[in-house]
Amino acid sequence: KEERIEMYKLYFNDMILPEKLPFEVLSDRTAGVSGADIANIANQSKINAIQNNNTAKNLTENDIQKAIDEVIIGREKRERMMTNEERKRVSYHEAGHCLMGYLLKHTEHPVKVSIIPRGEAALGFSQQKATNKKLMTKEEVLCRISVLLGGRCGEKIIYNNVSTGASDDIEKISMLVKSYSTSWGMNNDIGPLNLDAMGIIGENISTDIMDNCKELINNIEKQTIKILEDNRAYMVSIARRLLKKETITYKEIKSLVPNTLCNSCEIKI
Repeated sequence: KEERIEMYKLYFNDMILPEKLPFEVLSDRTAGVSGADIANIANQSKINAIQNNNTAKNLTENDIQKAIDEVIIGREKRERMMTNEERKRVSYHEAGHCLMGYLLKHTEHPVKVSIIPRGEAALGFSQQKATNKKLMTKEEVLCRISVLLGGRCGEKIIYNNVSTGASDDIEKISMLVKSYSTSWGMNNDIGPLNLDAMGIIGENISTDIMDNCKELINNIEKQTIKILEDNRAYMVSIARRLLKKETITYKEIKSLVPNTLCNSCEIKI
């Protein structure tokens, strides 16, 4: 955090930041970024200010936050138009991610959710609060998998089928489940073993490991669907707000979902 603060001071040294957006807040919002990312955020903030008829020296919070989103998540691609039905499906997909991030105990809360296409492929995103943590507990890994499954499960609940929109989520889920079972020693049936390090022995039991991984992900998916079904009304409210506004923040999410439900659920294996 301290290093990011110093880099923000360096790259924003010729600009005036809004009073409510000191370097400490910028550092908190961008945990995990590199020095090159911070340089890009500074440069893009200047460009945004000029495009918004401000000066490159006097930046607004919107100028800077938009730059952060563009660097971390990707530039808005409004030319990638979706049909009305696709927008509706994406809104439920992102609402599923968002609600699971809000409800689960071992997660950082969602700070922003959007159905505006960004980057090369994303048709929407649900962004959780940045964190400086370098380690994950077993419970945190299980909850992260569940949040990633939230979009696909949201589609299953509303449409009783799934789309290609979860491909990036599935890739991340697969990497987490593999590490959970074969590298991190978190799978109770396998124990603290690294199959890659065991050579031919590990190869001989790979089929059993795959069956175990399938059972694990099916278990998490069932729990995720159950939690979303129990809170279906809130998922629908988030999706409808997204269709109306395209992007909503944590403040609006809290107005749609009772605060008593925040971090109230767990994934148990």
